[in-house]
Amino acid sequence: MAQVALAFAVLHIGGATDLGLVLLAREIPIVVFLLIGGVWADRASRKLLLVAGDAVMGGVQAATALLLLTGHATVAAVAVLQIVFGTVTAFTRPATIGLIPQAVMPGHLQEANALVDLGRSTMRIAGPAIGAVIVVTANPGWALAADAASFAVSALLRMQMRIVRGELPGRSHMLAELRHGWVEFVARPWVWLMVSAFGLFQLTLFPAMLVLGPVVAQTELGGAGAWGAILAAQAAGSVAGGILALHLRPRKPLVAACLLALPVAAFLALLGAAPSVVLLCAAAFVAAVGLTSCDIVWQTTFQRNIPSDLISRLSSFDWFGSVALNPIGYALVGPLSGRIGIPETLYLAASVNAAVTIGVVLTPAIRGFRDRAVLRTA
Repeated sequence: MAQVALAFAVLHIGGATDLGLVLLAREIPIVVFLLIGGVWADRASRKLLLVAGDAVMGGVQAATALLLLTGHATVAAVAVLQIVFGTVTAFTRPATIGLIPQAVMPGHLQEANALVDLGRSTMRIAGPAIGAVIVVTANPGWALAADAASFAVSALLRMQMRIVRGELPGRSHMLAELRHGWVEFVARPWVWLMVSAFGLFQLTLFPAMLVLGPVVAQTELGGAGAWGAILAAQAAGSVAGGILALHLRPRKPLVAACLLALPVAAFLALLGAAPSVVLLCAAAFVAAVGLTSCDIVWQTTFQRNIPSDLISRLSSFDWFGSVALNPIGYALVGPLSGRIGIPETLYLAASVNAAVTIGVVLTPAIRGFRDRAVLRTA
């Protein structure tokens, strides 16, 4: 609900460039603090870190809802709150990746990742549609208020988790731990190649989709209801992708992950053409099936092949590389679309997206990688 509500709330008080700036405000602190968040998640309780993160992010969404409901919302105020949201996200993302292997046996890791994603994706099916209804019939602040409540529920549920906590490594200077993480990161070409590809992939996907998608819906497809339907179809595709990932056991998981992500480029191109809501929903569904399966296969491969005391730090480098270019995309997508046109910007994003995905598959480090855990169970 919040994704639809925030987009159209900002479009109501501003324009496409303002929406890009608000999303940019969320992304910049993620880039700035993500590596520090990875170090903290390897040296502290990941469970408590996530509970605290839920509390703060819920507070941010509640404050945004209050501004919208009282009519005092401005682009600047919403952007400041998104800065806080992004800062907390920088600490919770690495902690989440490291927490899952502490909660399940190694042989069930992929199923655990798939089930976690299934739960998230299932909630996203109805969420965008409900969010669109709220935007059309009432104030988007109510959708953000519901999101704030969901963070409170999440914190309560996480507090009940029973986690096997291994021995924490001895603490050293923050910079020394970051340096050690970097050495381990660059020593694995299969990791940094995939992360570099993810960075370029996300540069062309999320800024184009999240900024230009609502604008296309508003100008060409009938408004918030159309965008809510597309996001709901995308969420349904994520559910299907999670079910598919429960059964995937590719011998070349990194090649499989890249190929599964290819339909995303087709979705971006179709979004530029804006043929119909039905066709875009179908394309969003297929793209989400592939992208969700790709993400689960990658996360599982990463968790299986990285030592437990390095998972959060290296996952922070993973996230950092994946999102580092996003602020550039959010800053440029509005002005670029104003200069060359929205359809042309989406076509360009689709072309770069496909080229990056195909290019990384052709590298020897990716084609030659084998998941040892899969080979042992084969």
